[in-house]
Amino acid sequence: MMVRKRSFLTGLLASTVIAATSFGAAAGDGKRIAFFVSDLSNVFHQSQAAEAKRYAAEKYGAEVVVFDGQADSAVMTQNVDQVAAGAFDGATLHIWDAEAAAPGVREALDEGIVMTSFFSPITDTGVPTARSDEAGVSFEMGAQMAKAWKDAHPDKPIVMVQLGWPNHTEVNSGRTNPFAAGVLSVDPAAENLGALDSSKGQEAAKQIIVDLLTQRPEVNLIYSEASNLTVGTMAGLSQLGRGKFDNGSPLTEIVASVDFDSVEFDSIYDPNSSLKVSMGLPPVETAQGRIDLIMDVIKGDVATSTDPAEEFFYKAYTISYWSMDQDDAKSWLSAQFGE
Repeated sequence: MMVRKRSFLTGLLASTVIAATSFGAAAGDGKRIAFFVSDLSNVFHQSQAAEAKRYAAEKYGAEVVVFDGQADSAVMTQNVDQVAAGAFDGATLHIWDAEAAAPGVREALDEGIVMTSFFSPITDTGVPTARSDEAGVSFEMGAQMAKAWKDAHPDKPIVMVQLGWPNHTEVNSGRTNPFAAGVLSVDPAAENLGALDSSKGQEAAKQIIVDLLTQRPEVNLIYSEASNLTVGTMAGLSQLGRGKFDNGSPLTEIVASVDFDSVEFDSIYDPNSSLKVSMGLPPVETAQGRIDLIMDVIKGDVATSTDPAEEFFYKAYTISYWSMDQDDAKSWLSAQFGE
């Protein structure tokens, strides 16, 4: 499902070509689309890239070439130049440094190459942006966690924290802020310690949790805003003798994550683990939405650039110990990742 929404743009761009595979139509028979992912070692992006190739060929007779950003903003930015050099009709971008990439995007637009972005807008270029509808899921996870904690510990005040990217506009609007709002909708008196910068990854998240809970052991709701951070978060909790439920009831805290996968599946449906909810971002539906959007621009159904830019939102899922049956979660994984 897609929801159209207008908003101002903020950031994005490019990557290094790691795979170029033509399905169905040759470049001369259809459009040639550059499909950017931030890190092809991530299973979400692997599945997304594979589906983009299949779907573009089957529905549009288009060739998709995948650009891997290698989790490096400099690599992503360098690859913008390859779009203009590679005889592409369009590019759907996923980048981290919008300011650095914006000149390359403008140059491509000037050369008649259609540009769209994924996750983050690209400064003031006005190109259409595809985003997952993360805010609704983050709110729901916060509300579910707050209710579960209050049901189990009505006399213990809620103290929440988020681990992520406090200076990232889209992370704040899709994850940090709506999560806190969800918690506060259940318990207006909950204390919010805010978002702690965990941008250095898994080990940083682990150390942040150890340091924070040594000083503030009363923290009981934790939103770890990416799956790699959650690995560190849970390791830190384990080091402190925490991370525990007792047959579905929280003992020490409740943890939420993003990027639900088969590893998180085992923890979420383990009645003795404190990881209990995660945002399911569907690679199949996301890839299809990104391809549909860029083809709509190419066909003239969506404007190449607007002020403010248009944002197009695609469904995300609440994977929850409390609200999604385990078999349904397994089916979701199978449909999205083939697991």
